[in-house]
Amino acid sequence: MITRISQSLKTKNVLIGITGGIAAYKACYLIRLFKKYVANVKTVITKNGLEFVTETTLRTLSENKVYSNTFSDSNEWSTEHISLTDWADIFIIAPATANIIGKYANGIADDALSTALLAFDKQVIIAPAMNGKMYENPAVQRNIDILRQQGVFFIDPGYGDLACGYKAKGRMAEPDEIFRESLYFLNKTDQLSGKKILISASRTVEMIDPVRYISNFSSGKTGFRLAEEALYTGAETVLVTGPTEEVCSNFIRRTDVSSSEDMYNEIIRESKDADCVIMSAAVADYTVNRSDKKIKKNKNDMTLDLLKTKDILKELGRIKRKGQILVGFALETDKGVLNAKKKLKEKNLDLIILNETNEKNPAFGSDFNRVTFISKSGFEEFPLMNKSEIAKLIIDKISALIK
Repeated sequence: MITRISQSLKTKNVLIGITGGIAAYKACYLIRLFKKYVANVKTVITKNGLEFVTETTLRTLSENKVYSNTFSDSNEWSTEHISLTDWADIFIIAPATANIIGKYANGIADDALSTALLAFDKQVIIAPAMNGKMYENPAVQRNIDILRQQGVFFIDPGYGDLACGYKAKGRMAEPDEIFRESLYFLNKTDQLSGKKILISASRTVEMIDPVRYISNFSSGKTGFRLAEEALYTGAETVLVTGPTEEVCSNFIRRTDVSSSEDMYNEIIRESKDADCVIMSAAVADYTVNRSDKKIKKNKNDMTLDLLKTKDILKELGRIKRKGQILVGFALETDKGVLNAKKKLKEKNLDLIILNETNEKNPAFGSDFNRVTFISKSGFEEFPLMNKSEIAKLIIDKISALIK
């Protein structure tokens, strides 16, 4: 699941190395992802890699020449593969066989890919793919440890069916995950380095009985986009989320909760040393006096005993320490600005993001929204835009407020 349209990728150059494994076909999709999000892509492939994917395919997808031979007649000059290392911002090896990992860890350069790797002095990302027994081999694990100590970032393979017929850990990570983790290295700044940003996302679930619950339609998209943007500022990013299908970078410290009580406890605990708290989750206003057994249907109407939940945002406003920034969200169907301003004051917020949901602006589940920023100094309305763009605006606003 791709989670972000990054405008900042327009000026980024990505070098993708492909080795001889069946997962080489996945590199084609990875190239398309980077091209779709406006990054420049060039590829280097080993001789064995060409057994699985052709130069024509890679050239067509990347819209660039493919590098497969150290001293190819088609090279503009004999060390052209070295010049690639100056051009690229990151170098991704996907799939990475035990062979290329071993060469890189031990300083061996005997083809275009291994030579370019040794000459590359920026961030390298490796996505291993191999037979499970090969991956667990002590020599391979030693080589991986050596490279990790040198700052190489590994995206661990998954467990599942392998081309050799085994079911084990060795499947290359999916292109979506490789792309998502790469965004961190392409976008990271030190804008909020040393700061901690706590974000809540999605919804809470209040159980009626063991098989039923009450909840709402919040997807978590806005909260996850906020976490991504906060991460790229260099801040320690903590995400507390209710049930969702959204995924996030492994660099984000994520905690999954279910009920409003669970979210309250986790948010209050994490907020103690947070420089900014953003409450984007749609927390239930009421919970249910839960039955331990399934409530049987009968001829009469069923009445639920609803109990008011703890107001997380109000408590955060009450305990807010000096210098801490507190951001809330207000979902309204009418009198939006009036109600949001009231919430801003009553809950001691620094900023509130107003969503006015209706048929023309269905905030829940959509990748787009129309919001209004409201603070003590006034308010600013924005047109319909992607939630990634909204998240960027919010984080930029917070960056200006954090001391």
